[in-house]
Amino acid sequence: MANFMQTLEAKSDQLNATDIMGIDLVIRIRDAVLTNSKDQPLSIYFEGDNNRPWKPSKGMRRVLAAGWGADTEGLIGKSVKLHFDASVKYAGKEVGGIRIKAMSDIDKRGIVVVEAINRQQRVPLHIEYLDTFQPAYPAEKFNAALPAMAAKMQKGEMTLQQVIAKCQQTGQLSQEQLAQLEAVAPVVVEADTDDNFEL
Repeated sequence: MANFMQTLEAKSDQLNATDIMGIDLVIRIRDAVLTNSKDQPLSIYFEGDNNRPWKPSKGMRRVLAAGWGADTEGLIGKSVKLHFDASVKYAGKEVGGIRIKAMSDIDKRGIVVVEAINRQQRVPLHIEYLDTFQPAYPAEKFNAALPAMAAKMQKGEMTLQQVIAKCQQTGQLSQEQLAQLEAVAPVVVEADTDDNFEL
């Protein structure tokens, strides 16, 4: 007898749009790698990614190039704010996707990138300046909240990225705190915006 449970899982080798539904996620890029994939040739690894990189669409790669240039080494150490956009289309249908909302290391007024919706339609996309200064997340508060955060992830009520984004509202997580969250996070979870634990 065969079990088909693995066929129900979301693609787990990358950051998915559902991972950040209902949140703005600020990521700090630790590596950017070109691959042989035709559709997703750029993998962006970030602090707290649980080895699941963000693979930006062509439109979002254009935004990155407009803000920081097209050299992969030039991306490392910079930060970007990502959000879920339900209007993103694939093959002519709205499926939702990950979009850039703000970037560090650009003009403080932000930048405007012209985005191609189709061959005839172009729209301006305003990218905000991202101020990356943030106080550290208090260690005592993190240690007290860790069991609740782990339980939310294990139950599939929040993704790792949703937990990180909620923590970012209080302060910047340390490498050790990110590692602790990654250690208790399942590889694949279902997104849910129920985030009632205290941080």
